[in-house]
Amino acid sequence: MAYKFPDFDYIEADKMEYNISDISDQIGFSLPSTVTPPTANISFVNPSQYYSKYIPEKTIVGRYVTLLTYSIGFPGNIFALCIWLQKRMSNSSGYYLAALALSDLLFLTLQVFHELNDTWEISTLDVKFLCEFYPIIFMTSQYLSPLLVLAFTVERYISICHPFKRERFCTTTRAMIVIVCLAIFCLCMNLIQGYFWSYNSQFAKCLPRPSAIKNGDKSLWSVWTWFSETVVFMLVPLLILFFNVLVINEARRLSKFEKHQLKSHAKSHGNATTVMLIAVSFYHIFTTFPVTIAVALYVQYSVEPEDTLSLVNSTMPYLSDNSTYNLVDASALTHQWSSHFRYILVKSIIEEIGLTHYAFNFYIYLITGKIFREEFLSFVRRIICRKEKKHIPSWNTEYTNVRTDPESSNHLTVRMINGQPNGHSGNDKIVDDSETPL
Repeated sequence: MAYKFPDFDYIEADKMEYNISDISDQIGFSLPSTVTPPTANISFVNPSQYYSKYIPEKTIVGRYVTLLTYSIGFPGNIFALCIWLQKRMSNSSGYYLAALALSDLLFLTLQVFHELNDTWEISTLDVKFLCEFYPIIFMTSQYLSPLLVLAFTVERYISICHPFKRERFCTTTRAMIVIVCLAIFCLCMNLIQGYFWSYNSQFAKCLPRPSAIKNGDKSLWSVWTWFSETVVFMLVPLLILFFNVLVINEARRLSKFEKHQLKSHAKSHGNATTVMLIAVSFYHIFTTFPVTIAVALYVQYSVEPEDTLSLVNSTMPYLSDNSTYNLVDASALTHQWSSHFRYILVKSIIEEIGLTHYAFNFYIYLITGKIFREEFLSFVRRIICRKEKKHIPSWNTEYTNVRTDPESSNHLTVRMINGQPNGHSGNDKIVDDSETPL
């Protein structure tokens, strides 16, 4: 839930001027009837400006830890995609994991633009059409990842707990159909993001559409966001956990049965694959649930409008036309803002841990999958050998000419220490390559 594009905390309304009488509609509360709103203006600033002022650790985590995650995630997902597409790995589980690697790679690529725009304050999304199109693809890649994890978890459940249905449901053709259907489902689910966001030419910013955020917590934006992300980031991980528990119990029962019947402690390829997929599933749960909880607590640690209102009311008699009131200074004067800043710092750390779900799967495969390790080493060796062959010169030597000339081959001798040609006695006939038996 942490990676919706972007949180309200990060909506850039830098240098936007509002009349005080309009503030009630924008932030969802009403001025007391005893207060006569003056014509003074309030200047809102980009929240990242006061976050960097009061919690600089958030900026450090958001910038440099994310760069470390990118440096690990991009090569990892590229390698994982290449390995799972190898012929030896082309089974139904391999198709799901290849799609997962591609989805994670797309998400990290789009996340770069989000980080540049949000954390580094480099305008990359404040462009017409891109403003509406970007969140659709960004959210689609984000939602597709947990659904793919659920898909191969269910497939492993069928394979282990219902082995007689394996040939019907656990096929590469069905895996491809499921992957395409999930991608279309996520795309349709996020088409509405194109309506939520629009390019505001007045401020030259990509901002939420006013009609989408009207009515605050009851707005279409708020209701849809909480519904969709509760399904994807809470219900889906719970289903993954449920199916994993069933798979573990059944695998343990089968393992005891096989040891009793066969008196063998050897692990099968199916068990090894199950361990690897369960590791990926549990890591997804471990990185998703804390983020979901952190985002759910946002309301509890958000700043109440009344805190700012009390400061505005106390200052109103002294405000004159066209004067401004800087909310950054006001934010430092309340205990609730201090709690909010601590929460934002903890939330940013948890979000960085959650981001690793899109970057670390390749390393989980290496640790838990023996066949994956073997295929990866074979893949690397093929790349190295291919490069070495390109650097080997194709010399046309006398030796190669003689070896290709059948008549000259009978006259070629290499004297050894014993004085005999090619280790043969003087009476031995030198056999041509074409006569060598297979």
